[in-house]
Amino acid sequence: MTSRSPLPAVQSAADSRASVLQGLLIAVIVIGALYFAQEVLLPLVVAILLSFVLTPPLLVLQRIKVPRVLAVAVVVAIAFSILGGLGWLISHEATKLAGNLPSYRETLSQKIELLRETTAESQVLKKAGDVLADLETQLERPAAGPAASQLGEGPVGIGEGQVSLGDAQVGKEQKPIPVEIRVPAPTGLDLYRSIAGTVLPPLVTAGIIFLFVVFILLEREDLRDRLIRLFGGSDLRRATSTMSEAATRLSHYLLRQVLVNAAYGTLIGIALWAIGMPSPIAWGILAMVMRFVPYVGSYIAAALPVLIAAAIDPGWTLVLMVLALFVVGEFTMGQVVEPLIYGRGTGVTPLAVIVSAVFWAWLWGPLGLIIATPMTVCLAVLGRHVEGLRFFDVLLGDRPALSPAQSFYRHALIGDASNATYQAELALKDRSLLSYLDEVALGGLGYAERDLARGALDPEQTDRIGQTVTEILENLDEYEPKRWFSRLRRRLEKVGTEPAKNDKPADEPETDDAHVVDPKSLAPGWGVDAPILSVGGRTSLDEAAALALGRALDKRGLKAKVLSPDALAAGTIDRLGDTPAKLVCLSYLGFGSGPVEIRYVVRRLRRILPKDTLILVAYWDRDEEAAAESKLLDVVHADAYASTLHEAVRICEDAATGKRPRAAHEAARTKAETERSSISTPD
Repeated sequence: MTSRSPLPAVQSAADSRASVLQGLLIAVIVIGALYFAQEVLLPLVVAILLSFVLTPPLLVLQRIKVPRVLAVAVVVAIAFSILGGLGWLISHEATKLAGNLPSYRETLSQKIELLRETTAESQVLKKAGDVLADLETQLERPAAGPAASQLGEGPVGIGEGQVSLGDAQVGKEQKPIPVEIRVPAPTGLDLYRSIAGTVLPPLVTAGIIFLFVVFILLEREDLRDRLIRLFGGSDLRRATSTMSEAATRLSHYLLRQVLVNAAYGTLIGIALWAIGMPSPIAWGILAMVMRFVPYVGSYIAAALPVLIAAAIDPGWTLVLMVLALFVVGEFTMGQVVEPLIYGRGTGVTPLAVIVSAVFWAWLWGPLGLIIATPMTVCLAVLGRHVEGLRFFDVLLGDRPALSPAQSFYRHALIGDASNATYQAELALKDRSLLSYLDEVALGGLGYAERDLARGALDPEQTDRIGQTVTEILENLDEYEPKRWFSRLRRRLEKVGTEPAKNDKPADEPETDDAHVVDPKSLAPGWGVDAPILSVGGRTSLDEAAALALGRALDKRGLKAKVLSPDALAAGTIDRLGDTPAKLVCLSYLGFGSGPVEIRYVVRRLRRILPKDTLILVAYWDRDEEAAAESKLLDVVHADAYASTLHEAVRICEDAATGKRPRAAHEAARTKAETERSSISTPD
C-alpha cells in the first residue's frame, strides 16, 4: 500500500505538465493560423470592429421605427461615404504637397548647411573628428613589408619607358566599362496591369469589409444567438451577460475613441491652418488616424509636419510651434479629455495595451496597431466571464490580480513593510482606517492563519509576519489622509459612465475616522490610562490582530494596551488580576486545538478578574464565521462576541459609555452571567 502512495502525486505532476504543453501547442496553432490566414481574417476583424462602431447609431434609428434594412443601408452608406471622403482628401492633399516639395528644397538645404557649419564650429566635435580621421587613415594604410617594398619600388623590367605595377593598376582602374540599361516603352496592357495591381487589392479589401459590415449588422441578433448557443449553451445567463457586456463595452469604447480622435484631428488641422502650414487637412486626417495607435501614434503623425515646417520656414519658429501643438494637444486629450469621456470603461491596463500593440503589429502589420486596443478590450471581457479564458482577465484586465488582503499578506510574508505601508496609504485615500484594518489587515492575517494551520508556515515566517504587521501599523499611526483629491478623481471617472448600483456618492466616506468618544461620556472607571486590554490568543498572528484592534480603539479615543499570548500562559495569567482594565478582548484568528481552549482561558480570567470586568472574544475568521459563532455560543461563555473590527469597536464604545454590550445571542448572555455567578472572586 505504501509503495503506491506516490503515484497520485506523480500522476498529478504529469497531468500538469501535459496541460501546460497542450496550452502552448494550442497557442502556437492559433498564432500560426492568425498569421497565415490574415488575408481573410483581417478584413473580417475590421468589419466586426466597424459594426461595433455603427451599432449605437443603428439602434437609435431602430428606436424611431426605421426598418432594419433601411437603417443598415443609411448607417453603412454614411460611414463609408465618410471613409471615402477622407481617403479622397488625403490623396488630394498629398498630390498638392508633392507638387510643392521642389520649392522647399532650397530652404531645407540652407538649414542642413547651417547645421553643418554650426557643428563644424564646435571645437569638441572638431577634435573628435580629427581623431577619428587619423584612426581611419591608420586602419586603411597597408602593412609595410619586404614584399610590399619590392613591389612598390622601381619599374617592372629594365630600360626606359617601363611603368610600375602600381601605375599600371591605376591606369586600369581609371578606365571603367560603360553600361547602359534600356527599358522598352510600356504597352497599354502593361500600363493597365500596373495600375490594376496597385489599385485593385485595396478596392477588393474595402469591398469585402463592406459586405461583412452589411451582413453583420443585418444578422446581428441571429449571430449573437448562435454565439451564445455555441459557447454558452449550458449556462445561458453567463453567455448572455458576456456577449452583452462585450458588445456594450466595445461599442461605447470604439465610438468614443472615433469621436475623440476625430475631434483631435479637426483641432490639429485648424491649428495648423491658422499658423500657415500647407496641406492642414492632410495633417489633421493623419493625426486622427495615427492616434488610434496607443501612446506614440500622435508623435509619429507629428514627424512629417515638423519636417515640412523646417523646409518652408527659414527660421525655427514654425517648427517649434508645430511641435508644441502636437505635444500640448496629445497631453490635453490624454490627461483631461479622455478621463472625462472614457471614465473607467476600457477595462485593460496600459502595459497590456502596449504589449498587445507590439504583438498585433508583428502579426498583422500597421493595421494591427489600430485594432490592438479593441482586440485587447474584447479578450479582457471574455476572460472575465469565460472560465477557460480566465487567464486573459489576469493578464490584460485592469482589476488587480491579488485582492488587497492577499497583497497585504504577500508583503507581510516577505517582510516588505515599506511597500505595504505605501499601498495602505493609497487605500486610505478612499476608505477609513477602521475599514482598512478590518477588511485588508485582518483579511491578510486570516490567509496567514490558514497557511499556519495546514503547516505551510514555519515559526520564523510567522514571527516575521507579526513583526511586519506591527511595523506597518506603527507607520500608519501619524498618517492623516486627504480625501479631497480622491473624491475629485472619482467624480471625473464617473462623468460619462453609468453609475453602478452599489456605488456610493463620491463625497460619502465609508466610516468616520474623526469620531472620537467624548471623555465626559465615559462610564465610571473608564478614565484610566488603559481601560481595555487587547490580548493575542495563541500566536504572534493573533497578537498582530490584537494590535490592529488597539490601533482602531486609540483612534476613537479609547486607550488600549496590547499584550502578547504569553500573558495568557499558565505561569503568567495570574498577573492580570491586578489590571485596572474594565474590558479584556481576546483575539483569535483560528481555533487551534478547539473552542475548549478559549473556554479554559475565559474561565481562568473569570477567577482572577474583578466581577465588573467584561470579556470580549473576537474571532476574526470570516470564512468559518457561522460555524465558529455556534461553537463559541455553545462552549465559550463570554460577555460578548465579535467577528469584525467594526463590531468589536462598537462593543467597546458601548461598554465605555455605560451601555450594555450586545452579545451575539441573549442565551449567550445568560450563560455568561450564570458562569460568572458560579465563580467566586479571589481575595
